[in-house]
Amino acid sequence: MNKPLASFLLTIYLGVLFLLVSPAIAEPPADISITQTASAQQQPGSKEPEGLEPESPSSFSIGWDMTLASKYLFQGRDYSDGKAVVQPEVTLTFKEISAILWFNYDLDTKKANEFDLYLQYSREIQAISLTTGYAHYNYPHRGGWDPSQEVFIDLSYNALLNPSLSIHYDFDAGDGYYATLGVSHGIETSIGALTPGITLFYQANYYELTGFPSAEFNTTLEYPIGPFTISPSISYFLTWDNGDFQTDGPEGVVPDTWLFSINVAQSF
Repeated sequence: MNKPLASFLLTIYLGVLFLLVSPAIAEPPADISITQTASAQQQPGSKEPEGLEPESPSSFSIGWDMTLASKYLFQGRDYSDGKAVVQPEVTLTFKEISAILWFNYDLDTKKANEFDLYLQYSREIQAISLTTGYAHYNYPHRGGWDPSQEVFIDLSYNALLNPSLSIHYDFDAGDGYYATLGVSHGIETSIGALTPGITLFYQANYYELTGFPSAEFNTTLEYPIGPFTISPSISYFLTWDNGDFQTDGPEGVVPDTWLFSINVAQSF
């Protein structure tokens, strides 16, 4: 493994983790002063309606979503032999802590061949969103695939192009790093939010491969229907010769390919 790169990425992870747990970093929410001003301006002698108390937001929530995709792609690599898959997910959240179960069901083999469990902590500091946590991956019905474990950190910045960075360190079977760098821009339309984006994928000794497996050009339309959110999406994965991803290499270049999917989500 590239030791300088490993040390650099681990330093980033530990540094941001320190920011997450340091209470001195957090600033009061922007709406606190607004609430206090509204209370201070209440007219003398006015009373709240009897029998009514302001509702406090729930600390617990549950959500689910399900994706139907034309194939199972990870960083542009095809893990379903070009066949369609269904990918359900359930999320339980208590305050800033979430537990997520995701799995992949292959419609061709009629088998669930991947189960992912995430335990994560999320926090927002002004315009920056940070999520860090642990992931465990299990691969039933995939001969020769060993379970693996990761720690990860995701960062995004609410600004022009909404840049985001995700770094995963696999300290088990994968024994390496992989990262994604993305930009996107939301456009409000008459039927929902249209979001085009670009994501660049990189691996560092992840399953003994180093390089850029692909870049994704994606467009998603998100619109509500009753209690559900429907999100059709189309992606094109572009690849090229680099690092261990060479035309004449043992793994070869990941083929350019299209991905079509639709996601249905609901939260309570």
